[in-house]
Amino acid sequence: MPSSSGVYRFYNRQGSLLYVGKSIHIAQRVQSHYRGRHTDAKEARLVSQTAHIDWTLTAGEIGALLLENQQIKTLLPLYNRRQRKTRQLWTLSPTIEPGSERVQLVARAVSTEQAHNKLYGLFSSKASASKHLRTLIQQFTLCERVLGLERGNGRCFGHQLGRCRGACCGEEPLAQHNQRLYRALASRQLKAWGWPGPIVLEEPDLKQPSRSDWHLVWNWAYLGTAPDIPELAHLEHQSRPDSFDRDAYFILQKALNTPGLTTYLWQNQQLAPLPATALR
Repeated sequence: MPSSSGVYRFYNRQGSLLYVGKSIHIAQRVQSHYRGRHTDAKEARLVSQTAHIDWTLTAGEIGALLLENQQIKTLLPLYNRRQRKTRQLWTLSPTIEPGSERVQLVARAVSTEQAHNKLYGLFSSKASASKHLRTLIQQFTLCERVLGLERGNGRCFGHQLGRCRGACCGEEPLAQHNQRLYRALASRQLKAWGWPGPIVLEEPDLKQPSRSDWHLVWNWAYLGTAPDIPELAHLEHQSRPDSFDRDAYFILQKALNTPGLTTYLWQNQQLAPLPATALR
């Protein structure tokens, strides 16, 4: 087996896909599965059912991560149950009440087209997003009525209990409350898509520096990898996932900060330099 980066796949005797994995050294990683069968029941079941292994080589780790994530979610291997579903994700979205300085916060579903820097957090359910919001309210003494979680006028219930600083009844300026709200949300802020169209990440091959993989990405959605620039045109019209893929988002955040990778705009089926104001 190769000692290179890539994605490997385990199949049973009937040809059904059992498992998809990735590594920067495929041979060593596959061997670790077989060594693990002595101490791990899941590894023992996987290895005992495996009749065939194949693989796809990649230039480096980023390509392996992107391809593994894509194949798990499209090919649905039996032993990757926890990773294989792209669930509908939820986020917290601030909205300014018309005619007021009040910033309300609502949980809403997020899609690839909606990803921008005024969304905060990625949660597996609306209930999870709401629970996180309740935690922030307690930690930062925010007002539930101002945020739109409690109806009515005048003092909110939290203020009566000493858990609100009075933005609901004029004791605290709304601007000050809003500043505290955004401080509370800052660590969860999603990064906006900072380019006018798709971008291409060039990842040099770890084994053959003279060649590269070219990863095409649009709105944090991975469209595919080409072995050379002309092949990118065939990937441009790939359908994008309907829901926001949290795993792809974090892989691409890592890629954009990986030394050695070069980023280009993809315009009119050609590579172009990134604008100086592009968000990284």
